[in-house]
Formats: sequence, C-alpha cells, structure tokens
Amino acid sequence: MSSMETLKRHLPISGPEGLHELRKIVERFEEKIYSIATSQVYPSC
Repeated sequence: MSSMETLKRHLPISGPEGLHELRKIVERFEEKIYSIATSQVYPSC
C-alpha cells in the first residue's frame, strides 16, 4: 500500500484541494524518510 493510499484512509479529504494537500504531505514525508535513510552511517565490520 502506498503512502498516499494509507493517508487517504486515515485523513478526511474533500475535492481536488484535499488531494493536492495530501500529495504535498506525502512528498514531504517521503523526502524526510529518504533523507534519514541515506544519511545513516553504517560501521564497517
């Protein structure tokens, strides 16, 4: 299930404005997760 589908199930949205806001939320969330994941430092064994 995508982030967008998950949020649509849990947040009340109405009309095109609601979908636009939802897309912005999903984009920010995914950018934050990507940033955290790519900034992790893994020690070499």
